[in-house]
Amino acid sequence: MAKQLIFFSTFLTILCFGQRVAFDPTIKVTYDSKLQLGEKYQHNQKFVLVGNSQNYYFGAAQNYLNDTGQYEIKGIDTRAISDYFQERLIRSNNKTSVFITIIDSKVRYEEKGGIKWVLYSDTKIINGIKCQMAATNKFGRRWIAYFSKDYPQSLGPYKFNGLPGLIFELYDTRDDYHFTLTKVEKYTDEFDFNLNEYKNYPKDKYLKAKYNMEFTLAGYPADMGEELRRELQNAYDRKKKMYNNPLELKPFE
Repeated sequence: MAKQLIFFSTFLTILCFGQRVAFDPTIKVTYDSKLQLGEKYQHNQKFVLVGNSQNYYFGAAQNYLNDTGQYEIKGIDTRAISDYFQERLIRSNNKTSVFITIIDSKVRYEEKGGIKWVLYSDTKIINGIKCQMAATNKFGRRWIAYFSKDYPQSLGPYKFNGLPGLIFELYDTRDDYHFTLTKVEKYTDEFDFNLNEYKNYPKDKYLKAKYNMEFTLAGYPADMGEELRRELQNAYDRKKKMYNNPLELKPFE
């Protein structure tokens, strides 16, 4: 009986805390970005990154406040207002978790692997800091990064890490996605987040589920009426035209 109790206690602990991520950041970085989300739709977005060289969180500014419990309601509650780039990332134990909330659905996927960079001797000054150039081919795009060894944390926007210093600027050669560091500061508050409530899928199934939630009527009742269904589908078709240029043109490259 005692062995059974120990087994079930251990099982419940894994179930409740197996996907809890906790780490001690050393810096907090703010990036401004220009996002060409569609052929005729561009948006500027602020992002926040907190982490150390092994572990980090990256997300749009409103989601960062929501995820860390720092959002304070002043007047209208804006927690449910979507940032234009809804996916957030947590990298821990050499594994990246990408997760998203759409309406009441919460899904995620996990992947391993890193970015293979080529370093160049070219340099430029960004926010008063000398930065060195690097480049990589990833996700169907050619990416240019400028990083600084003055900040030894091997961090950068989105999944772009692995350089011998913090990335100050990152963009693809089409300049569809362009991130520029605007602020970096010491940060020592523990980061703690529970991924248990996000259903884990393989990446291909995650992408399919995300597409269905964002652009189809898959979550609507079948008996809504033909006229309403047609109107909603037309609205989603217009949305698809707005968001037809994803950052990952080739998600499995």
